[in-house]
Amino acid sequence: MARTIRIGSLADFPEGELRAVDADGTALVVVRQADQVCAARNRCPHMGLLLTKGPGGMRFDDGVVQCPWHNSRFELCSGANLDWATGFAGRSVPRWSQRLIGMGKKPLPLTTYPVVVDGEDVFVEL
Repeated sequence: MARTIRIGSLADFPEGELRAVDADGTALVVVRQADQVCAARNRCPHMGLLLTKGPGGMRFDDGVVQCPWHNSRFELCSGANLDWATGFAGRSVPRWSQRLIGMGKKPLPLTTYPVVVDGEDVFVEL
């Protein structure tokens, strides 16, 4: 059964900025874009490493988050996988070595969660 957890107010999520949030023990990344607030698990599905901390640094642009470990890219609001393990620590690697970095795992999407905005309060459904 889904739990609804308050993760902050709209003011806590400046438009276009990725924020790391803890929702009752679940690590999330949250972004506010125009009239929409989106949340996803703060773990890359490739190896379960944080999307907000790593050797490549946090990278988020135009609704797309990039894993700082292996450069996988995801559309945050839908969770769609755009690129899978294309590098290491923010650097690109030759195409032939991308299979090694991918470790034989098939591309997966981010786990996303429904977000509800009630007045100024932002809630996530886990």
